[in-house]
Amino acid sequence: MGKNHSDQVKSTKTNWKRILIWTAAVTGFIILLLIIGGFILQNRLPENLKNRIRTESKGVYELKFDRMNVSLLNGSIRLNNVQLLPDTTAYFHLDSAQRASKLFKLKATSLDISGLGFLKLFFKKNIQVSSITLNRPDLIVMNMHDTVKVDSNVNKTMYEQMPSLLKDARVQVFRVNGLSYVQQEMGDTTKQSGKWSNLSFAMESVSIDSLSQKDSTAFWFCKDIQVNSRKVQFASNDGMYKYTIGEIKASVKRKALDILDFKVIPQYPEMEFSQRLGEEGDRYQLVVQRINAKEVDFKQLELSGRLHVLALDLENAELRVFHNKMMPPSGKIKTGNFPNIAIKRLKIPLVLDTMYVKNFDVYYKELSRQSEKAGTAFFTNIYGTLHNVTNDTLQWKKDPWCRTTFQTNFLGKTKLMVDINLNMEDKDGEFNYKGSLAKSDAKLYNELLVPMAMARIEEGTIQEVTFNVNANSYGSTAHVQLLYDNLKVNLLGKDGNVLKKKGFLSFLANSFIIKNSNPRKKGEAPINADISYIHDRERSFFNLMWKSIFMGMKVNLGVPEL
Repeated sequence: MGKNHSDQVKSTKTNWKRILIWTAAVTGFIILLLIIGGFILQNRLPENLKNRIRTESKGVYELKFDRMNVSLLNGSIRLNNVQLLPDTTAYFHLDSAQRASKLFKLKATSLDISGLGFLKLFFKKNIQVSSITLNRPDLIVMNMHDTVKVDSNVNKTMYEQMPSLLKDARVQVFRVNGLSYVQQEMGDTTKQSGKWSNLSFAMESVSIDSLSQKDSTAFWFCKDIQVNSRKVQFASNDGMYKYTIGEIKASVKRKALDILDFKVIPQYPEMEFSQRLGEEGDRYQLVVQRINAKEVDFKQLELSGRLHVLALDLENAELRVFHNKMMPPSGKIKTGNFPNIAIKRLKIPLVLDTMYVKNFDVYYKELSRQSEKAGTAFFTNIYGTLHNVTNDTLQWKKDPWCRTTFQTNFLGKTKLMVDINLNMEDKDGEFNYKGSLAKSDAKLYNELLVPMAMARIEEGTIQEVTFNVNANSYGSTAHVQLLYDNLKVNLLGKDGNVLKKKGFLSFLANSFIIKNSNPRKKGEAPINADISYIHDRERSFFNLMWKSIFMGMKVNLGVPEL
């Protein structure tokens, strides 16, 4: 009995040893095959991959890289110093109907692929991957519109336009780290737009199949695209501005976009900037602490090319504008920069239901040709709401008007309330606005009057200013009422670089021209101004708004000019 039990134990141990030996041998053999297979792939795959790209693109693209590392054990591939280069000669050999409207030139430090199903790639010819990571890519998009006579893709779905190599591909995560991006006209490197840099994003659950575009939960074949970029930069092509963003966060799935610390930074000081312009023009400097968009309909953008945003918040911002009137006039028509005309230049139809402006400061500084001095009009602590901001012709049929309400402190002290309505459809930029300016010491306005009108208020009180204006890019009609008491104004003249009081002219103005109160006497009706103003189309939108009110105020004062 004991002997039989001992034999059984020995037999069991022997079987386990054999199993372990066979398992180790089989495992070792598989590993050896994978290593040999990886070695073979590493030698053959580079040329196969390059040939596949060349064939799929009909010779338009060539793939280059320094080195390929392949591991069948991990299902991974790494390419170093990757380049995807367009061949314009092969492109122009294609029939015009086969030419794409854009060509792409790409360079990247590395491309990492993990979890690649090699067997499915070889036998089923489709790509299934756990992750793809593209590091530090530099992308140039070449616009080739003028070379395409017939757009053969106009009625094709995005899936149908995909190269066969990518059809039915599955990628769990596709990451792009530190993308730099620029557009140029065809092959002309001198005709490049400004350059974006340091963009990073991830495309999750990518399925390139014919059903994805119809899936309401997918966008561009993805279940989600997440943007998480820091220290993003954009350099204007003329070198006059740099744009920076501290952080961008976005999610297609959450329909949200959040931008922190957005800045528009002029690259030269005020005077040097205007000298480089060589003509009258504005220098902008902008800082916005936060921009937040909610309920962004990315799916509608994919399907119809129209972008619908429920709400946009603009928080804690400061805009500084400098204009040098001592430079030669530009001779350019600026009415195209009216907000309701400028928005039409957006390349996609936009419907923004509501925009909220919170704690915004605006400073407009102008260097006068007459006084050679600068004056600054500024509005602090602006809070406003804008409804129906749109350039979408379909939305115009429902309602073409953008309605806005603002409140702010003029020159940092006096409360200003204003409602502005903009006809987004009108080709001449029709708009209207009305509002009121609260009581203040009249001397507060010397900040503007001294450099811009060569006059200084010595005493007086502004009780209220009310205005109601209808306007378009050609001019305005306005009803303005300025109520004030005990106003005394001195006219100024230049003595070298100093502005001095013109005593005799100031006496005449206060005695015979300027009315020191409105209403003139207690119990009398105040003087109201109903004026028509012809707009100089070389001047800005805000110039039209200000001049319309200023003309009426001069009538209230009883003088044709200050």
